[in-house]
This record gives sequence, structure tokens and C-alpha cells, in this order.
Amino acid sequence: MARGFLSARIDENNRLHHLWNNNGTWWIHYTVNFDFRTRRVRRSLGTHDVGLAIARRDALLARLCLEGEDVPERRSERPDGDDGPRPMLAAVA
Repeated sequence: MARGFLSARIDENNRLHHLWNNNGTWWIHYTVNFDFRTRRVRRSLGTHDVGLAIARRDALLARLCLEGEDVPERRSERPDGDDGPRPMLAAVA
């Protein structure tokens, strides 16, 4: 599994940058760079509260800047040939 690092442009004038509301639940989207490639990541923040979503987004982006994130193989790249469903990503606490 490769280690990816955050690639983000932050619009200081938009307090909801990288966030969107999908049927009442807030989600985050961002891009990670790894091995000369990029991957877009979308993940549920597991909340209906915009203030909590902003706090979780800020914590996640700060962690990604410092530590990066493991980038899982895509289904077509998996060595075991398993094309079954992938597990859901856990919400950021």
C-alpha cells in the first residue's frame, strides 16, 4: 500500500471548502498524491451538524498534512483478484 500526501488548495473565503452535504450528511473530498499519481478521496464525516463537520474536516486535513494516508489498491490492482465490494471508510472522530 502506498503512502499518499494531501494536495489541497484552500479558499480562506469559503468556510465550507472541501465539504458537501449529501442528503443531510456532510462529506469531505480531497486529493492525495502518491507514487507520481493522484487519487481523489471522498469520505463521510458522519454528521448532520455543519459545525462538527468543519471541525472534523480541519482535524483530518491537519493529520493528512503531517502523516499522510495509506492509499489502498484499486479493485483492478488487487493481487488476489477479488473484485468484491470494498469496505466503507470509517468516519473521522
